[in-house]
Amino acid sequence: MRLVEGQLIHRRYRLDRRLAQGGMGEVWKGYDIQLDRPVAIKALRRDTQDTEAKLKRLRAEAHNSANLAHPNIAALFEYYEHDGIGFLIMEYVPSKSLADIYHERGAMPALELLPILIQTARGLFVAHSHGVIHRDVKPANIMVSDNGEVKITDFGVSYSTNQVQITQDGMVVGTAQYISPEQAQGLTATPQSDIYSLGVVAYEGLAGHRPFTGATAVDIAAAHVNEPVPPLPDGVDTQLAHFVMAMLEKDPKDRPTDALMVARTLAKIERRLLDQETPNTEMILGAGKKLPRMVVSAPHSARLLNAAGANITQEVSR
Repeated sequence: MRLVEGQLIHRRYRLDRRLAQGGMGEVWKGYDIQLDRPVAIKALRRDTQDTEAKLKRLRAEAHNSANLAHPNIAALFEYYEHDGIGFLIMEYVPSKSLADIYHERGAMPALELLPILIQTARGLFVAHSHGVIHRDVKPANIMVSDNGEVKITDFGVSYSTNQVQITQDGMVVGTAQYISPEQAQGLTATPQSDIYSLGVVAYEGLAGHRPFTGATAVDIAAAHVNEPVPPLPDGVDTQLAHFVMAMLEKDPKDRPTDALMVARTLAKIERRLLDQETPNTEMILGAGKKLPRMVVSAPHSARLLNAAGANITQEVSR
């Protein structure tokens, strides 16, 4: 079954435009003709090897995403299979990814980056509370709208403590530049693994580059395991730099206890930085009169991978 523009899926979802195509499947912008709304449609390709294994992965993605109702996670609407093809019907997020923003801007001011990190941490905490580990937290999977709202996307390699294991023991899953040391060694991912990856995202946004690079994905993953994280630039707020480095500790036990702690700590840092930038309004308005302050991130309602068996990707270095 070849997917084409204008095709109707499940007698309800119209394929409007192919957005991306990869080794496992393709993603379309579609339209729900029953509810009159745009949707994103992820479809498994049939012209690939190991179709059944990939179909199991797509089902797992649907299962892991089904109960993650949160403003900072792209919603799953429906899962459907027909003629051996699986379809994920998801919330359409017409936003740039944080990877796009990094590519355009390089390093970002802390007060612009912090609301993005805080919202991402909140979304991850909800996923972790449901036993779901994303395992591929990176800028390309963090969508940021023009008004600053964040949506975490792509739970395609996520792991749930409530599901039957799909990946083999010792298999490495993730993207080399953002992978945690334990994932790089083929160990089981935990919430602290996602926290490490978010720490890499934070480091990149503050420094304008990733902490580790290398000629191959294996080289980069090895650096996450064995090399100390280079210090952040001197211009980065000291408390913020220390906390990001804590997120990047090699031992998961030394990282923040959960993503909610990450969100709360970063929010406190954000408020302090905002207070430092707020002008003395009493001199302008008179004693006893103050302007209300907008909070930007207001809460929303050496056992390393074996390259042959590793499900690890590498992003193109900038």
